Amino acid sequence: MPIGVSAPAAPAPPQTAGRTARRRTAGWTRHPAGQAPLLMLLALAVRAPSFRRPFWSPDEGYLGTEAVALRHGGRLYTDVVDRKPPLVPWLYEACFGLTGPGTLWLVRLCAVAALALTALFVARLAAREWGPWAGLPAGVLTLAASAALPAPDAMAATFEVFMLPATAAAVYFGSRRRFLAAGLALAAATLTKQVGLAPLLPVALQVLAGPRRDRLRHGAALAAGVFLPVAGCALLLGVRPFVFWNFLASSSYAASPPGTAAMCGHAGSILLRLAVPFAGFAFLLPRRLPRRMPRPLGRWRGVTELRPRTRTFDRVLWLWLIASAAGVTAGFRFYGHYFLQLLPPLALLALRAADSARTRALSRRPAGPRTRDRALAAACLCAVAAAALFDAGALRAEPPQMGKSLALASALDARSRPGQRVFLWSMHPEVYWLAGRPAAGRYLTAGLLTNFSGGADVRRVGARYAVPGAWAGLRRELAAAPPCLVVDDSAGTPYPMAGYPALVRLVRDGGYTRVAAVEGAVVYRRAGC
Repeated sequence: MPIGVSAPAAPAPPQTAGRTARRRTAGWTRHPAGQAPLLMLLALAVRAPSFRRPFWSPDEGYLGTEAVALRHGGRLYTDVVDRKPPLVPWLYEACFGLTGPGTLWLVRLCAVAALALTALFVARLAAREWGPWAGLPAGVLTLAASAALPAPDAMAATFEVFMLPATAAAVYFGSRRRFLAAGLALAAATLTKQVGLAPLLPVALQVLAGPRRDRLRHGAALAAGVFLPVAGCALLLGVRPFVFWNFLASSSYAASPPGTAAMCGHAGSILLRLAVPFAGFAFLLPRRLPRRMPRPLGRWRGVTELRPRTRTFDRVLWLWLIASAAGVTAGFRFYGHYFLQLLPPLALLALRAADSARTRALSRRPAGPRTRDRALAAACLCAVAAAALFDAGALRAEPPQMGKSLALASALDARSRPGQRVFLWSMHPEVYWLAGRPAAGRYLTAGLLTNFSGGADVRRVGARYAVPGAWAGLRRELAAAPPCLVVDDSAGTPYPMAGYPALVRLVRDGGYTRVAAVEGAVVYRRAGC
């Protein structure tokens, strides 16, 4: 070989080359740019069954009917009302503007993006606190656990799934001391659903944990970020109706919880389902949590991944979980979709336990984390497998009363023309949206007029428990513009139409005749309509 010419490098042994490739792959999946597409694909896979049905819950039907009314010039809290903030109805309206009101596929894609964004914020929180190794498992666990709920709750594109990314973003920005951004995220969560304000407590704790000299400035930034967007929405929509429908219209609803046995049954069944994706993490739990971190372990390989654990973030996580649990408990209905807000803090607490176990393994021997990382990967695979099983069940599941709602919508379409108004006495407002017919009044379900809701105390169902002023407003609306069709879908319910004199007089004196019956629901048509 000539002098000055270096010999070619010997090829790496196959084992070394494979180890290098694995290291590069692991580095890619630990970076946010690598995690984002993986989490988006997993979110799409988890929510794939949602595209299989035209609707999944009456909430989707309510939002669809609201959005159609808004697209035709209606005003929220005036021409159409709900006890919810405005962001999700506006989102539905915007999606219908792009795709038309006949389908929810774009709304469901937005739900996929919202869930993936939630998982990404959770992943960044975990990586920030415990190192890059924790990021992807935290995001994967968040997504997998969302599939554990009953299919209508897991697949519906409703308030909770759109609230989640803003709540996770608030805690993430708080951990980075960006409290104006945290406040804006909290405002977005609150304007999606009122319980989205729950992370205010852990974010406030993050303010108090900072330097004393910065607390006033950070607290003011947080308060401004929360208050200004909410106040702006109130001014835009009208302060009185905004405050009433968001904060004052639910007193009767909150005062009529179901019985203790029903509450415990609902909550217990959902918690058992949620425990399945987390089961693999039980093997990572240490026998006892260490009271403090071990001494620095810099002489051991791989320890650079570990970050100091602070008591403050532990308190933030527990406070976040407790505040979210209070949101789940509000009203004592324990619907499955309420439990979605528990997933981010639960996933982070699972990774907190895994981090504690990993640290203990590292303190014993340098090879400890390698074994624990394999156990963590196995736990994540178990969570994904559980999500796949739940998704398989969701592919076969049907929304409540789907067949009846579709048949009733077909009957309304056959007996009326587009634009003719319909009054539906039911708890299934999706019929309006499926039939493409406008509602005859602002109250889209019998719930606002009777205080009925699933699992509620039936002793507090009736006109006197309605939203204040609802019946007077309904009588004015029906007298000013009588509907073409009246549908009585109250057979076998605690709110039979015969028990409400205003509706009996409407049908008896308004020239209505019975024209159809669909699975117990009776359709009346006005003469000359």
